[in-house]
Amino acid sequence: MTAGFQGRCWRFGDDLASDQLIPPQHVFEYDPTVLRRHLLAEVRPELPERAQPGDVLVTGRNFANGSHHSHPFLAMKEMGVGLICQTVSRGPFRLAVFVGVPLLVAGPEVIAELNDGDTLRVDFAAGRIADETTGREFQVEPLSPFLQDIVAAGGGLSHARALLEAEGSAHAER
Repeated sequence: MTAGFQGRCWRFGDDLASDQLIPPQHVFEYDPTVLRRHLLAEVRPELPERAQPGDVLVTGRNFANGSHHSHPFLAMKEMGVGLICQTVSRGPFRLAVFVGVPLLVAGPEVIAELNDGDTLRVDFAAGRIADETTGREFQVEPLSPFLQDIVAAGGGLSHARALLEAEGSAHAER
């Protein structure tokens, strides 16, 4: 997994619906370079232009509720941003991992301390979050090693390809 992220905290509240992440009119677009221009544009119009690789989206409870689409996660991966949320349902969680977006789930006491515009340093593999603006540090449960491997490979398809190639190499050596 891409362990080290350092960048701006983009803070959002609770109940951020998937249709707010990428507006429904873009559900038939699959090009990540196009989708990134629409990520959260209706909620934070400046985000698509100003977000940088290493930045982290921090959200409250019930992240990506509603329809489950891969589009927001394709856009996040293209932008090179990570995700820390308080709660996320199984569908969006699995989509984030499958697409290859580094993520952590953190308790309300952690989320409450991460402020919009702060500089965060996040080690997704170890579950460490450091707010360099405030000097606060937090430890949360990281993804399981298996899920970290999927994210590190760039997502589920890349992970499967790598496994098949390794298996093919092992058979060729016999």
